[in-house]
Amino acid sequence: MSSDDPAARYLPGRLAKNDSDCEQSFALAQKWMQDCELNHTNCPGRAASILPTRVLDVGSSATSADVKLFVTNGLSGKYVCLSYCWGPGPQPIQLTRSNLTELTENITLTLLPMSIQDAILTVRRLGLRYLWVDALCIIQDSSEDKVKEIEQMDQIYSNATLTVAAANASSCSLGFLNKREPLWSDADAAPIELPFLCPDWVVGSISLVRYGVPTRQEPLHCRSWPFQEYILSRRVLMYESEQMLWICQQDSSTGIGATYKNGGPAHDSSVTELKYMRMFLNRPQTISPGFARRNLWIDLVTQYSAKEQTIPDDKIHALRGIASRHQWHMKDQYIAGLWRSWLIPALMWKRSQDIRVRRKRQYPSWSWLSIDSPVTMERASAAVYEPENTVNVQFIEYQPKAPAEPLDAFGLLPNAVLHLRGCLVKVEDPDWTGMRLFNTDPTQNQTRFLEPQPGRVVMDAMEASTPTGISDGPVWCLPAVRVRVADQRADVYVGCAVQGLLLRKVLDDSDQQTFARVGWFISSIGEEAEFLDGMPQDIFIR
Repeated sequence: MSSDDPAARYLPGRLAKNDSDCEQSFALAQKWMQDCELNHTNCPGRAASILPTRVLDVGSSATSADVKLFVTNGLSGKYVCLSYCWGPGPQPIQLTRSNLTELTENITLTLLPMSIQDAILTVRRLGLRYLWVDALCIIQDSSEDKVKEIEQMDQIYSNATLTVAAANASSCSLGFLNKREPLWSDADAAPIELPFLCPDWVVGSISLVRYGVPTRQEPLHCRSWPFQEYILSRRVLMYESEQMLWICQQDSSTGIGATYKNGGPAHDSSVTELKYMRMFLNRPQTISPGFARRNLWIDLVTQYSAKEQTIPDDKIHALRGIASRHQWHMKDQYIAGLWRSWLIPALMWKRSQDIRVRRKRQYPSWSWLSIDSPVTMERASAAVYEPENTVNVQFIEYQPKAPAEPLDAFGLLPNAVLHLRGCLVKVEDPDWTGMRLFNTDPTQNQTRFLEPQPGRVVMDAMEASTPTGISDGPVWCLPAVRVRVADQRADVYVGCAVQGLLLRKVLDDSDQQTFARVGWFISSIGEEAEFLDGMPQDIFIR
């Protein structure tokens, strides 16, 4: 169906064109943006924002030949951000201290990677002038400038008029305005043209396509930085392998693409399933306080923990923009991927894949950021998150042992210590290989505080040897949260369970009881079980 077909007024979806840089694609993207700015009540209008420290000036017309770096000095304007994959190795042109002056005079367009060239073309065709690209707008050999700009990342993306996402390119050298591969490889799956009677009784045409045509996994959707950029952005124009996608606060549309707003083949859900987090960060009043807001963060952690980074430290840096915005709305304290107001149940995260992973030493062991693996958390509900469900464990203090410079609440905290107060129980000869902590044989009860019931253990890291600085001695259990176990088929509660942390002592010279987290456990208990007969004690976990 073409744009001049009578049915085009009533059916927003379009079949994919072979060329993503064709006139029709750019015209539709421009139409989407204009409609969003003028008519979407939930989206910002056409007002300019304060420009980032530096942007690329791509010229005032679609035929401009010059590109140069522009130091904004606090000026306002409309600009576009590029979200893309760098790919292996450095880029051919990057902003450095030595070429800063040179790039403000002129940048040779043909020397830039293809994804940046494509972004410049897109910005020009949309009638805009300024483009923000990290490699050319952040001084890459200046740690001071990197820190400063990373701290502004939430403002850079949330203030942009539009973010262009090069989702289909695994490297900046490939570009994203490429010929698309045919979506239908055989005649049976090809679209069928049928007449369509419009509401005004004019006959147009409609294309029927087979529902559930498989979509490709886009390279950009696997990376942590683009994940944050997508969530923070007001509007996203996403170039995928099979479609061009528009996402904003009001709606999502797929025009020249293989998917439709109200049905049709399902595209990768990773671009839409976090829409409520995007809504909350931009319009917090749309999400009710309480469990709903906590579940937003839990869903985010589940997805973000599966994303990839080239540089290990980026795992926390690529989250700070979302975390700082979330903290502003929640009025809570951010603690290495967790939140102070519901810290105890949030500590019950666990590794979700049975793969060999190593612990990252630059993060405290009690944070999910410390392992290079997807994790899950129990979704917030009264059964888990009410204060009375905590099991004689208290959060006393958070001790960020930072260097002499000012503490960065959203940065690396390798020596941060949690001070808890609870009851520790030593585990005798645990059966790690069977992934069970508590044996069902009463004659082999392995702890003194639980009746022998089935349980499950998930170790944080599956390493060949005990990590440096951690004792290879006994494992200790810290029961923390009681949960009620429900039979969903019968919609009745069938018992209780307790979740907690598995700890090992840290080898240091301090007199305090210092531990490192090594895993998570859950075990069934009786409804009225008296499983804590020990004396609470101070516990320090780092």
